[in-house]
Amino acid sequence: MKFPLVHFWQQIRLVFSFNWENPMFLYLLILPILWLFIKYGLRKNKRAKIVLVIPNDFPENKLARLQKYIPDVLQSLLIVSMVIALAEPYTTIKYAEYRAEGINFAIGIDISSSMKNRDVAPSRFDVAKNMAQDFMKKRIAYDAFSLIAFAGEPNLISPLTQDKNYLFPSLQKLQAGLINEEGTALGDAMGTCINQLRDSDNPKKIAIIISDGNNTAGNLDPEISSKLAKIFHIKFYTIAVGTEGNQLDPVDENTLRNIASLTHGTFFRANDSQAMASIFKEIDQLEKTKIKINKWEEHKNQSLTFLIIALILFIINLALKLTWIGNILED
Repeated sequence: MKFPLVHFWQQIRLVFSFNWENPMFLYLLILPILWLFIKYGLRKNKRAKIVLVIPNDFPENKLARLQKYIPDVLQSLLIVSMVIALAEPYTTIKYAEYRAEGINFAIGIDISSSMKNRDVAPSRFDVAKNMAQDFMKKRIAYDAFSLIAFAGEPNLISPLTQDKNYLFPSLQKLQAGLINEEGTALGDAMGTCINQLRDSDNPKKIAIIISDGNNTAGNLDPEISSKLAKIFHIKFYTIAVGTEGNQLDPVDENTLRNIASLTHGTFFRANDSQAMASIFKEIDQLEKTKIKINKWEEHKNQSLTFLIIALILFIINLALKLTWIGNILED
């Protein structure tokens, strides 16, 4: 509860950076001020004045003059502490918990010899690898990735992980032609992606296949793999990389289009690095990670602090009255 009358006080954070449970008690802070005014203001005018002539060489003890005010100052501070304790000041600690409902991705990159083709500069493979890494870097904080490289057979490069220190170096080591088994086992690569995602508790399971689309090896037909993907609710985004009209290593769009269609995904065509970057940007927009923010506040009551201060002041004040120090102050 905020109290308008003490709003100014609350702006002075070093003194009153509190909220108050019972702010009406703060009106009582005027009591020690009134008491001091009555004692030293009004009474001063009523006292009889005795004029003493003191030689100039008589030393004035300023410390002694100030000592007589100590009991009244202590009592005033005692009252102030008690009033603040009655008003029940509390500080507010704010907490925020961020929980991301991440997505599990399996990325399959074709590293067959056809991906060495330079119709997409610097090469089909280099563009695919670099853009895949950029995509993963943007999302690794919340999403998990599995990495599959394939040519005539699929190789699992990284299981599903969020460990960028393992994932990115593994990706950088990949080179086109690294797998000795020639060909492009597109269906088998899809099967490996499915195996990485199917047992995940995460309902969001996305696979991305980057290839020139020529299924020339392996045991699984891409259409069979697509049907398996539907069973496990895995969506495939397929990216055909390569320019149109290339006679040496033509791009098989039909296979990749069919995979995307059967799994309720999307087919893309990347003719250059800019197109590839745009494709991953679009996938990033299509598959948003949901982030839930849970906020709460904790109130910490500070009354005990001021009660302890009041108790200390009371003990000091009592000690001054009951000991020889009190006599000195009264004199």
